[in-house]
Order: sequence, then structure tokens, then C-alpha cells
Amino acid sequence: MVMNMMQRPGQLEKVEQYKKRITHKKASIEAQLKSAVQGKLDGVSVGLKQLQECLEDVQQVSLKMDELEELLKSVPPLVASLQAVREEDSRHSQYVTAMDSLKHIFTVPESVAKTKQWIGEGKLLHAHQCLNDLENSRDDLLYELHRLPNQSSHDKIMLKAYFEDVEMVSNLLEKQIKLILARTLNTVRKEPTVIVTALRVIEREEKRDQMAMQQQIQTGFMPPGRPKNWRAKAFEVLECAVAQRIEGTRVDEREDNKLWLVRYLELTRQLILEDLRVVKTLCVPCFPPHYDIVNKYVNMYHICLSTSLQDVVNNHIEGNEYVTLLSWILNTYPGHELMASKELNIDVSTLPPLLSNEVMQKLQDEYLQKMESNYMEWMEKTLESERAEWAGQRAPDVEPHSNAYHTHAPVIIFQMIDQNLQVTETISKEITFKALLLSIEQVNRYGNMYREGVIQFKNAHFADRSRVAYFTHHMITIVNNSEQMVRLAQQTQTRHWPPARHDPPAEAKFDKMLNTFQSLRDEAARFLLEEAFLDLEIHFEDLFTSKWLPSTIPVDTICITLDDYFQDYNHLRDKNFEYVINEAQNLVYKKYITAMLSKKVAFKNVEEAQQAATKIVKEANQIRSFFRKIAPPGVNVDWPFEVINTLAEVLRCQDIEMLSLDLHSVVAKCPDMSEEQLWRLVWLRGDVARARLRDTVAIALASRPPPRANSHPSLFKHITFSDRLLAHFNL
Repeated sequence: MVMNMMQRPGQLEKVEQYKKRITHKKASIEAQLKSAVQGKLDGVSVGLKQLQECLEDVQQVSLKMDELEELLKSVPPLVASLQAVREEDSRHSQYVTAMDSLKHIFTVPESVAKTKQWIGEGKLLHAHQCLNDLENSRDDLLYELHRLPNQSSHDKIMLKAYFEDVEMVSNLLEKQIKLILARTLNTVRKEPTVIVTALRVIEREEKRDQMAMQQQIQTGFMPPGRPKNWRAKAFEVLECAVAQRIEGTRVDEREDNKLWLVRYLELTRQLILEDLRVVKTLCVPCFPPHYDIVNKYVNMYHICLSTSLQDVVNNHIEGNEYVTLLSWILNTYPGHELMASKELNIDVSTLPPLLSNEVMQKLQDEYLQKMESNYMEWMEKTLESERAEWAGQRAPDVEPHSNAYHTHAPVIIFQMIDQNLQVTETISKEITFKALLLSIEQVNRYGNMYREGVIQFKNAHFADRSRVAYFTHHMITIVNNSEQMVRLAQQTQTRHWPPARHDPPAEAKFDKMLNTFQSLRDEAARFLLEEAFLDLEIHFEDLFTSKWLPSTIPVDTICITLDDYFQDYNHLRDKNFEYVINEAQNLVYKKYITAMLSKKVAFKNVEEAQQAATKIVKEANQIRSFFRKIAPPGVNVDWPFEVINTLAEVLRCQDIEMLSLDLHSVVAKCPDMSEEQLWRLVWLRGDVARARLRDTVAIALASRPPPRANSHPSLFKHITFSDRLLAHFNL
């Protein structure tokens, strides 16, 4: 530490300051040490004092125990001397009991008859008092017999036989109380005092039961018929009455009324609502607080309803009954229509579920399975209906507002889905989401079946084009329907997809379904054009042949034929029409470029090549004018023309030395053009030697720009040739 403080000369001036600081620190530590030692010494002193006090207390207790032991030695002789007193006391007690019971013993038949009369007249308190006296007499006599050293079984049998009617009267009173309690919810409205009286009798009997059990613990004697457990039996009666009331609401069966379950659940709701309202308002003042009668009744209704609903499930439910039952259990029962109503305000979350989670899950699964089965059956019928229309001799229907060919299948499919989802929304959001995913899967399945049907329809038509008169019309309908399925699916997602839910697997299913119909739209559009280009194939074959240069017939015929087909294509929806126009012009230019580079003709001199270039530009302009005429505003039909124009400049170039510049323009505008295609384009001129051709193409390719995202589709990527020009040149 001193080394660290004295590293620099300037620190020597602070030696006194360092010294004071260390001195203060040392004094502080010594003070803390003294304080700690003093605290420990004080603690030891207090502990020693407490130990001294404990030792004195132990010695004092030891002296008292010795004194107590001396006193207890005199007890056994005293017990023996009091034996005669105990015997005399026992006899006296028996005589007193006998004297007290004599009046009841002699009046048992009369008391029994009077008790029966009071029970019949509804005077339960009087009857119970009389019964209580009879039972006391019987129990006291039996207890005295129980206390005798030599008990006589004959005396017990004789006493029980004599008091046999007492047990019968007790059962009669119990039966009457059960009858009253079974009608509690009705009686409490008119005569609540009757309920109060019955409950008072029950509570008295409960006290007698407790006294009897306590006596049994002390003496081993239990009076006959005890414990009666009338309170537990009372709750059993109440529960049985509740079960009967719940079952009484089931007045119809499925065979008698299709809406039997709706009626049963509504009657049950009304019954529970009214009964629990009576319990909260009228029963609470009548029942003792410790009965907790409201919660007891809520539990009883809940359990009985659960049993009844389980019975309904076990008997199998059908169709919309799944929705009715699930919606009632999940929404109606805990909601404001029943338990959460202003009259009851009961929180059912503290109760067990009406149906177990396994049963609820099974119901949901069965409901979704039936929905899936309905989807499959209905969509297969829809596809059969579509196929029947394709084979028919009638054009499809036209939408009034768009002039587009269509069928009602997409709208009907998504109306069915929407109806199912609206129904599931009455159950829960989770089931709705599962139903939405199920619907998406089924629509995707329908899309795959629809595509297979479309391909079969197309193959059958191309095998014999005379069989189907309205192939083009139906294929236009398929394109429109596929696009409409995508649009309706997106609308359904907007309406029913949970706003804050992020579920990648579910979103992937939805995207897959959209891609299915988007791909089908594109494929069907290509089938449309495939039919048109079958008729044009012969005219594309005539391009760039020996008779092409002086003639305009091939391109004129191509434009006229396309114009004829596009008269039908006007029945496409706008979005689909634009797609078909783009695909058609790309196909035309691809076939035109393919014919140009197919090595059918080679020009003899520069003048002939320039004449061909002028004709190429003219024909490209003619094709562009045609597409401009039929295309709606905003559709770009200029880019393919620009590509053709750039290719024509290679043929138009007079100076071979300048040819490289034109090829640079071609490579810059068409970076996807292959070396083979460049060779064919230059070779078409007819005036470039093979060696120079190789160098010219190599220089152009060296300046090819790197690949980049291009908004225009490739015109060269799929252009192939049966022969290889490079192989022909042995390069």
C-alpha cells in the first residue's frame, strides 16, 4: 500500500495526510472491535443469568413432584372405602330414572296415538315433542340396563318390544318431513312456516344425534335408531326433487319434434332461472345460515343438469343439435340469460364443467367431422354439376354487371362456408377458427379436384375438338371462377380470421389454398391460349420461310384469328382479361422470335437482310397495334415490340464493324438471351464469317449485365431448338 502511495515524487507532500487517514482508520477499527467484544460479553452474562433461573425452577418443580407423590399414596384406600357409596348412588339413579319414566311407560300407547294425530294434522313441533319424550324414556331405561354389571338380554328385548311403536312413529315423522322438503320450492312461496317447522325438527334431531354419539364415546351406549342423520337425508330429498324437475323439462323426443333439444334446453333454462331466483329470495330466510342453501341448490342443479346432458350425449345427437348443445353449454348457461343474469349473478367458474373436457372435445370433433363430411359430399356434387355443364350444349350464364361468364358454384361454396362459420360463432371463437381451417382445407381439396376435372376436360377436347361446342366459353368460366374463389376466400379471411391471431401453420394452409386457385386460374388461361395457338401454329410455321418475305398473309391471319378469339375473351373479368392479353402477346412474340431464330432461311445479302428487318418491324408494329386495340388502359404492350425492334436492328446494320454495338443493345435489353440464340441472330444476316461471328458474339456476351429483378417476363428463357447451331459450327 505504501508503494502504491509513493510512486510519484509529488505524493511525498501528502505523507502527513496519508498518515492521518491511516491513523483514523486504525482508531475506527479498534473502536468497532471493542464494541463487538463488549456485546459478546454482555450476551454471555445474560445467558448465565437465565441458566441460573432455570436451575432454580427445576429444583422447585422437583420438590412439588415429591410432595404430590406422597399425597397420591393415600388415594387407593380412599377409593375402597367409597365403594358402598358408589353402589348406593347407582341404585338411587336407577330409581329416579324409573320414577321419571313411569308416567311415560304407562302412557306409551296413548302418546303414540297422539303423536300420529299431530303428524296427520301437520303439528310437527307437538308431534316431535311427544316423540322426544317417548324416546327419552326408552333410551334412559336402556341406558340403565346398559350400566348394570350383569346385563339381561331378556330385559332389553322386552323394553324394545314395548317401545316398538316409537320407532314406527319416528319413521312416520321422517316421511312427512321428506314429503314437505320435496315440495320446498312450491311450499316456500305459499307457506314458508311449514318449511321452517320441518327444518327446526331436523335441527333438534341433529343435536340429539351429536349427544348420542358423544354418549357412545363416553359410555359405549348408543340409543336405537341413532344417528338419524335427518339433515343429510333432507339434502338427498332436495337433490332428488331437483333431478325430477330437470327431467320433467324433457317433454319431447327426436321422433316427435325435430327441435326437441332446443325446447328441452329452453325449458331447462327457464326452470333453473325461476327456481334459483326463488331460492335466493324466499329460501334464504327459511333455512339456517350454515345450510348455505343458495350454493347447495346451485350445486344440486349443476350436478343434475350435468347428468341429464350426459344422458343426452350418450343417446347420440345429430346435425345442428351439436351446435345447439355446445352453444348452450358454453354461452347460454354461464351467460346473462341464466347464471350471470341480474337476478342470480352466479359465477359458474367455481363449479366443475357441465360436461368433462373429454366429452366437450369429442362433441367438437364430431361436429367438425360432420361438417367435413358435408363439405366433401356437397363439393363433389358441385364438381359433378360443373362437369355436366361443360359437357352440355349451352353457353354459360353471363353476369349482368360485368358481362363475364360464370357459374354460381364459387358464391354457393363460400355462402355455405360463411353460414357454417356464423353458426360456429354462436359456440366459441376457438371452434370458429377450427371450422375456418377445416373449410380452407376442404376448399383446397375442391380446388385440386376441380383442376383434375379441368385437365380431363381439356385433354378430351384436344383429342377431338368437335365434341365440345363451347370449350372456350367454359374455359373462360373456369378462369373467372378460379379468380372469384381467390377473391371470396380473401373476403372470408377478412371477416372470420381473428384480428390478433398469428398462426404460421394456419396461414400456410390459407396461402396454399389461394395458390391452388391462383395456379388454376393461370393454367386455365394457358389452356385457353393453347386452343387459339393450335389454330395459329401453321401460320407461325410460315414465318421466315422463302415465301414469307413478299407476303403479309401469316401475320394478318394471326391477328385476325386472335381478334376472333378475343371476342370471346371479352367475357373474362377485367383482371383475367389483362392476364390473358399479357400471356397472349408474350406467346406471339416468343413464337415469332422462335421462327426468326429457327434457321429456316438465311439472307443472301445485306439488302435482303435490311428488307427483312423492315418487314419484322412492320409486323411487330402490326401485332402491337392489335394488342393496343384490344387491351384496356394501363396494360403495357410496348415492351415485346421494343425487343423485336432491337433484334431487327442487328439485321438492319450495314457496317459489320458496327454490328457489335447493336449486339450490345440486344444483350443489355435481353440479358436472358443465350449464346446459342445470339449466334442464330447474327447468322441470319448471312454476311458474317464464322470466325468473325464467334468473336462478335463473344465480345457482346462479355458486356452482359449481371442478373437483376425484371418486371418483364422472359421472352428467351423457354425458346429452344431441335438442332444445335454451335454444334453445327463445331464450336
